[in-house]
Amino acid sequence: MNRTGLALALSICLFSAGTALANEARYSMTETGEGFLRLDTQTGEVSHCREKAGGFSCELAADERAAYDAEIAALSERLEKLEAKTPAERAGIPTEEELDEAFGFFEKMTKRFARAARIFGEEMQSMDEELQQNPLSNSEANP
Repeated sequence: MNRTGLALALSICLFSAGTALANEARYSMTETGEGFLRLDTQTGEVSHCREKAGGFSCELAADERAAYDAEIAALSERLEKLEAKTPAERAGIPTEEELDEAFGFFEKMTKRFARAARIFGEEMQSMDEELQQNPLSNSEANP
């Protein structure tokens, strides 16, 4: 059986009745001198398929393999960094400096609130004293 016949047979297998209904035209195949290219139209993945040992074997195209290798390397580096962290760092527990900064902010806020409450209290007391010294009669209060 020649390569074109094998490619056609493989195409027919890939697009069997059940699969064709579920994944209509998922793969697009193009014959090359050394086999054929298979494009997954849903993911964009390109595989180079060749005849090996009486069957076909498909491998990712070189540029996609390089992209996968780069992603694997980046993820491995990220994993190493995460694993190198202490449990406290992984849990997101704040550092001493962050705690000092947060408590400093809280201290400033409570001092300002206490000052505002003290001023408000003093103003209320002053108004109370004024009212006690100059009580309004009903006729003055309601003209």
